[in-house]
Amino acid sequence: MIKNYQVGEFYTAKTFKESGFNFPDGEYKLKIIREGFPEVPVNDENELAIAEEQWLEGLEGSDQYKIDLDGNWYYFEFPINDEGIDYMWVPASVVVEVFE
Repeated sequence: MIKNYQVGEFYTAKTFKESGFNFPDGEYKLKIIREGFPEVPVNDENELAIAEEQWLEGLEGSDQYKIDLDGNWYYFEFPINDEGIDYMWVPASVVVEVFE
C-alpha cells in the first residue's frame, strides 16, 4: 500500500541493503505526480528515455510492465550527489520500496 505522497515534501531514501535500489543518501523533494508514464519531459529531453530504460526495460510483456506503465510516476529532485542526476521519474512500485 503506497502512502499519501505530497508534492513539495521531502523524502529520505532507504539504503541499498534495505530497499535493493541504489539511491544516493539525502532528502528527495517530490516535484510532480503523474498518473501513468509521463508524456512530456519537464527539465531534460532525455529524462523520459532514461526513466523508460531504467524502470521499464526488460519488463516488456509482463504484468509488472503494465502496472508500472499505467500506475503513478513520481518526479523527484535528487539531493546533491556524485552521479550527476538532478531529477528522475520513478514508478510507484519503486517508490514504495525506496521511500516507505
